[in-house]
Amino acid sequence: MSPVVFPYGVRLQEGVHFDVFPAVEVYIFGRRGVGLRAMFHLDSGASTSILPITDADALGIKLNQSKKILVRGFAGESSVGYRSSISLKIGILRLATPVVFVDAFTQRILGREGVFPKFAIIFDELKQRTGFLDSKKNRAAVDAIF
Repeated sequence: MSPVVFPYGVRLQEGVHFDVFPAVEVYIFGRRGVGLRAMFHLDSGASTSILPITDADALGIKLNQSKKILVRGFAGESSVGYRSSISLKIGILRLATPVVFVDAFTQRILGREGVFPKFAIIFDELKQRTGFLDSKKNRAAVDAIF
């Protein structure tokens, strides 16, 4: 796999303030041939990926057999979530990853579990971009950096 580079995302905060964040465009494979192309906030501090519960409906994923869990955010807020798994594609690499669908307003968050071990991920704050490198193919380049 060739390296894939994504520009940071931009979102409007309260008032007229803009926030930039590491973003990644992902294709999520749904049931019965449906899918969803979505922008995720790439979060190295998140163990598991988070999606709004409305995405489960759009993807044809039934959550009635999923494990119901309590999800706590960074600020201590909590909401109900449903642990499931999805198949997604980053660049040309398709992988299965665990995910929690949250019954609250949330942005899509791509966490470490199931994703980070497949790549060497480089956050370039200066140029506001994120690079996904094949962790095996580009091992020499990664090792040269560290």
